[in-house]
Amino acid sequence: MNDFNLDLEWSLNTGTDKTLNDLYHRAFPHLREIIAVKDLKLQIAGIDKILLMDCGKKVLVDEKIRRSDYGDILLEEYSDFDRKKVGWIGRTKFTDYIVYYVVPTKKVYLLPFLILQKAWLANYQDWLKLFGRKFAQNKNYKTSNIPVPVEELLAAIKTEICADTL
Repeated sequence: MNDFNLDLEWSLNTGTDKTLNDLYHRAFPHLREIIAVKDLKLQIAGIDKILLMDCGKKVLVDEKIRRSDYGDILLEEYSDFDRKKVGWIGRTKFTDYIVYYVVPTKKVYLLPFLILQKAWLANYQDWLKLFGRKFAQNKNYKTSNIPVPVEELLAAIKTEICADTL
């Protein structure tokens, strides 16, 4: 049974937050400040952290934390499967990057959100057939996710990055 508040508390108490903040400082050389977003409406819009750059630019990050390593990245198809409420991968969000952290292996994937969505749209039907759905039970609803192997997902993102040539 998943519980958003308990999962958030867990991530703050296990050092996960510090680990990801250290990553942001390494990944973004002109990072000035990291703001943790507490507003639930902003979090639903895909903003867990706001990274402020020296030049004033804001980078909006949605963090996904996985407690086990299965060699895949879960893409949330439906946030409420029974009501067919679109999951985070299909939503219009303010997110610039999905940061997907696999705790036991300390692997972190910095995924450009709009390109990830493009890869999702191009491959959804095939991925559903190949990898099926994984369900996660929450209080009063269940989410459906498609577990895409990491290498498959990264190759699809690369294809989308390189797809459009002039």
